[in-house]
Amino acid sequence: MINLRDRNVHLSYEQGAGGTSLCLTIAKSYLKSGNKVIWLSKYLPDRERTAQIFSELKSTELEKITFIQIENNLEESSKILKYFSTNINYEDIIIIDDWCAKDGRAKKRDIEALKNIVLEYKNTKILASSASYSNVDSNMQRWRSRGGNEVKDILDTIFLYRISDMNDIRILEDGEASKRISLRQTGFE
Repeated sequence: MINLRDRNVHLSYEQGAGGTSLCLTIAKSYLKSGNKVIWLSKYLPDRERTAQIFSELKSTELEKITFIQIENNLEESSKILKYFSTNINYEDIIIIDDWCAKDGRAKKRDIEALKNIVLEYKNTKILASSASYSNVDSNMQRWRSRGGNEVKDILDTIFLYRISDMNDIRILEDGEASKRISLRQTGFE
C-alpha cells in the first residue's frame, strides 16, 4: 500500500478519509510480520475500529504493539518513547498518529519534536500522520500538508483523499503516482 522500505513517511489525509484506519492497517501488516509497533498519538484510536482491523491478529502478534498517549505535546511525550523503544530495530515501526493539531498551523514545538524523533530513531521506520488543510490557489482547491518544508525535508509526504462521501474508495497520492485503495471493515486493501 505505502512503500516504507527505504524511507519515512508523513501521511497527510483529508479529514474523514480514514487516516487513522490506514495507519492501523499498516500497523497490522507489521504485527503480522512479527515486528514491533509503537503507536504514539494524542487520541488513542477508536476501540471498536481497532478491534475490527486487528481482528485476524493472534495474541502473540498483538503483544508487540505499544500505545502511548500524547499528554500535553509531542515533545514531552517523545521522552516516554525512550522507555518503550529500547529493543526496536530497522524492521519495526513507530507510528505517530496526528502528530499535530488538526486545525491551524503546526506548532513549532511539535515540528521540532517530530524532527528530533526522526533523527533519534533513524534506524527505525517512522510513519507520522496529520490532517491536510485546504488552500485556495489559482481558483483551484489544493490540499497541503502540515509542517511545511521542515517536515518535507525529513519525511516523504503522501496524501490520502476521499473520492466522495458516498463510497469507500480513496486516492493515495505518492508524488506523481496515484492509486485507488478500498476502505473495508478490516482496514484498507
